[in-house]
Order: sequence, then C-alpha cells, then structure tokens
Amino acid sequence: MTLRLPPRPNDSLETNARLKQVRVFVYTETCILNGYTYCMGQQRLLDTLNQKVVANYMPVGKDFLPLTQVEISFPNGDKKTTPEANVRKSNILFVGENSDVEAAISETTDRQLIYRIKSKTALSAEIHVPLYILRGQIYGKSWQQILDVVDRADKFIALTDAEVVRTSDKTALTFDFVAVNRNRIIYIGEPADSAEPTLPQRTL
Repeated sequence: MTLRLPPRPNDSLETNARLKQVRVFVYTETCILNGYTYCMGQQRLLDTLNQKVVANYMPVGKDFLPLTQVEISFPNGDKKTTPEANVRKSNILFVGENSDVEAAISETTDRQLIYRIKSKTALSAEIHVPLYILRGQIYGKSWQQILDVVDRADKFIALTDAEVVRTSDKTALTFDFVAVNRNRIIYIGEPADSAEPTLPQRTL
C-alpha cells in the first residue's frame, strides 16, 4: 500500500489556479520579508490578512501568512533568500503593497463585480508602531472619526498612499497600500503639525 502525503501548503498555493500571486513587503520588529503571498481570485490582500485563503480545499493563512520566493533583510544589513516562509500574523507590524496601473484597473473592475461598492470618507492619519511611523489615509463611513475606524475587530486596517518612516534613521518609503496590524499600533491620530484636510469620498 502506497501512502500519499497531502501537498504542502505552499505547493498548494503555487499550483492552485483559483489563487492570484501578490508581491508584498512584510515588516516585523526583527526583519523585513520581501516575497509573494496569495489571495483568492476576487479577494483583496486585506481580506487575506484578516481571514484566510483555501488552497486545494485546505484552509491556509489563519494565523500565519505564507510567503514564497522570499528575500529576508536584517537590521545589520545581512540578507538571505528562502523558497518559502510562514510569518506569524501577530508578529507582523504591517504589510506593504505597490500595484502597477494595469493590475490596479483590472482589480478595481473585478471588485465592482463582486462587492457592493460603498462610499467611504478618507481620513488623514499618522500611525506609530514599533520602529516605524506611517502616514496616509484610512477610510470610514461619513460620520466616523479615526477612533471609530481603528477601534474594531479586524486584525489589520487599510492605509493608502502611505509614507513609511523608519524612526532610527528617518529613511522613508512609499506604498500604494499598507495593511497595519491593529494590535501592534502604539498610537494613531491626525498627522502631527497639520490640519485635517477636507478630502473627497473614495470607494474601496
């Protein structure tokens, strides 16, 4: 009798036609991981972080975010590569994503077919997590303030048009989209030394 072992989770991800590959930068307190994760075809990265994907009928990504083709950077400048890494979500500070124009247009069209589009108001926010300061826009209903948006059950919240500043040397990076681990936020508020601008409504 031949024992057939089930496929490993990352093998299932890479061979599952229902999934799409997403390039991400995962920031933790000890390293930065640059690689690919996976979402269902009509699923957003934020949904994957807050929920899970199903690869070949197996749930993947409940407590760990699977990555493939990973480059890991350490604070001392060392780097290493690995075919796969599974990052515990509770240890993630935030996840950054940059989308090319064509992919963004296609994704927006797909979302409109799947989701009921809800108009949301953009709120400028400054978020402090260990080692980093993030500035960008979070989104809530027309009557909501920053506290209303952030004080909720989701593990990760969305920040768009994000500037990420490393507090140790003031190095700055930008991302189209950042998912911030709500449980790693030290504090959040309006950007320092700036008045809250009146921003148009935007759909997510």
